[in-house]
Amino acid sequence: MSRKFMRREFLKVSSVAVVGAIAAACTGQKQGTQQPVTTQTPVVVKETSVVQQTVEVQKIITVEASSVQTEPPLLADAVKSGKLPPVDQRLPVNPMVVGGRDEIGVYGGEVRMIHFDPVWCVSNYDWNAERMLHYSDIDLRTIVPNIFESWEASPDGTTFTFKLRKGMKWSDGQPVTTEDVRFFVEDVWFNTELNASPMWQIRFDGKDNSHPAKLDVIDDFTFKLTYSASFGTLLAHLTRWEIGNWPGILGPSHYYKQFHKKYVDAAKLDQMVKDAKLDTWVQLYNQRCGPSQWGLGYWQMPDWMKTIPYPTLSPWVLKDMPGSGLFIMERNPYYWKVDLKGQQLPYIDNMRFDYVTTTDAAKLKLAQNELDALGMHDVTIADYPFYQQNLAKGNFGVGDYISCMTDRDVLFPQHVLFGEDAKTRDTAMEEIVNHPNFVKALSLAIDRDEINQSLLYGTARMGQLSPMPSSKYYKEKYGSAWASFDKAQANKLLDDMGLDKKNAQGIRLRKDGKPLGYLIEQAGLRVGPLTAKVCEMAASFWRDIGIDASVKEVDTSLLDQRLTNGQVQCTVWHADRCTDLLLPLEMRWYIPTDSGQGGPSSKWAAWHNAVDKTAAGLVEPPDQIKKYYDLFAQMTSTVDENARVGFGQQIFDGLADTPLSIGLILEGKCPLIFNKNMRNLPRPKATIGWDTYGDSTYHPEAFFYVGGKRA
Repeated sequence: MSRKFMRREFLKVSSVAVVGAIAAACTGQKQGTQQPVTTQTPVVVKETSVVQQTVEVQKIITVEASSVQTEPPLLADAVKSGKLPPVDQRLPVNPMVVGGRDEIGVYGGEVRMIHFDPVWCVSNYDWNAERMLHYSDIDLRTIVPNIFESWEASPDGTTFTFKLRKGMKWSDGQPVTTEDVRFFVEDVWFNTELNASPMWQIRFDGKDNSHPAKLDVIDDFTFKLTYSASFGTLLAHLTRWEIGNWPGILGPSHYYKQFHKKYVDAAKLDQMVKDAKLDTWVQLYNQRCGPSQWGLGYWQMPDWMKTIPYPTLSPWVLKDMPGSGLFIMERNPYYWKVDLKGQQLPYIDNMRFDYVTTTDAAKLKLAQNELDALGMHDVTIADYPFYQQNLAKGNFGVGDYISCMTDRDVLFPQHVLFGEDAKTRDTAMEEIVNHPNFVKALSLAIDRDEINQSLLYGTARMGQLSPMPSSKYYKEKYGSAWASFDKAQANKLLDDMGLDKKNAQGIRLRKDGKPLGYLIEQAGLRVGPLTAKVCEMAASFWRDIGIDASVKEVDTSLLDQRLTNGQVQCTVWHADRCTDLLLPLEMRWYIPTDSGQGGPSSKWAAWHNAVDKTAAGLVEPPDQIKKYYDLFAQMTSTVDENARVGFGQQIFDGLADTPLSIGLILEGKCPLIFNKNMRNLPRPKATIGWDTYGDSTYHPEAFFYVGGKRA
């Protein structure tokens, strides 16, 4: 179906009818007009009533947006002195209007948060990562404008025309135009020195992904992408594409060009490379621009950013790094969103991110009222009693949200295994892991109820790795498959594999006579606060069935490297990508489509993503995995949502019969922490996790303090 969003959109407003219908409305207005602009937009939304009847409701909501733009007080002096232009010159002609919040906010204040890595600020991206398009936070299903003001899609899903916001500016004041798209596509993705192969989303053809899309720049603010085959999920993919990232299609070309050999004098570029103590211009470009440096300016802030600001479109920009791992952010004066009164967002002026190394350190800061928010990477339901004990004397409240990431640890046996030399296949262990009994036995051996009671206070719904129960893709059998605790059956499955002989210590012997050891390598807090404990419990359950299981914590980058090399026997990651926002786009936990972090096999994923599948070093997967890849390609290609769900369910049907991985928590709580004075937060029972970009889908730029100050 072709959908066209026109004019200055998107305002989200909710309206509740007797069947609980919720609609999203679009609005906006042109700079300089003297009268409020009224926009009416119908949106069809499927909702389930109290009697469990699914209906389609079309709501038309009329709203008015103010024509008067308000200058944030923090920037008034800079405007008065001439350092900044006035707000009406900093905003686009068509600013994004953020409405539908609980209240119109007020300016002021600082938010204090923490992160568990000296460089990777994972508590920041969900407040600060803007994407090309957005999902409505009303229904989490409707795709709405964001950086892209509007779009048109052909009915067959092959041609897409996008329009940028005229007058939108990067955080350094430079204009955002289609040159920022052209450069990123032609001079980054299709530069073979920078990329051996462009991202698959720019070369999707439904088959071998060897036919790149055609880019046509129509004018300074309009461009078109034409694909050789239907790309039914492209618009959904654009809800994930950030500035300058992989995957991505837009970045500050005026900044990038100063490091690109096509645009810089050779002698000058050589000197820049030398000054940076690097060897090639490619190294310099990748260090300063990405997309290999994922999330520059809001996920990671390397030291060079102290002197070389990185332009973004985020609500807050890096101001200073006064100490190791300490990031100070301030409001972006060129941010391109306003509220219903025309006030330039964000409401909150500053953010501070402190580096801590342990969950105990984070809890201490919370208890001492030194934090204003704890994000989805920082909280766990296991600490809920601590939160409650400190509520009375604390300045914070605990959110009632549903997790689509936090605490949802999944164990990933790797199905292609190499020795420590990364060259020799461990065929004996591969034969064991790929036997259809092995993963089933590991799953049945785990007492999920004990994990729930011991670590989660019985608050979780335990189950196998699968879509969330609220997903269109979910069937009850997916969540229950091989998820009961049945030690006897687990032992029988292993015995039937020929692993029925044991040594004096009760450890099963492989066919080559060696004890059956099994190592879980995990990245600790980078995955989640409970990860280490979950792994230790899993290992203890596996020892109970005669497997010499153990656990080792390793650095994230080292773990990714070892996974890529096929040197990891088993790893763990949190099971996001489980809602309809992200599951159809990224199946990495279910089938091996991406390398690193987790999934059934980084080696199979490398084969899947390779343009030349005959290249040296690739490991071809078995036919069943190839069948899953074909189904995933059909999910990606079709423009029919019902057909997409059907293709996905064929994958999950196969995995329910023969699982590749071991899920533990089907659905649990996400107890985000916010300052008591903070308003416009996600509504109770909202889904929170990587699928929603944490808080991002719920517009943190519109969060504010009552009176402009924290409690």
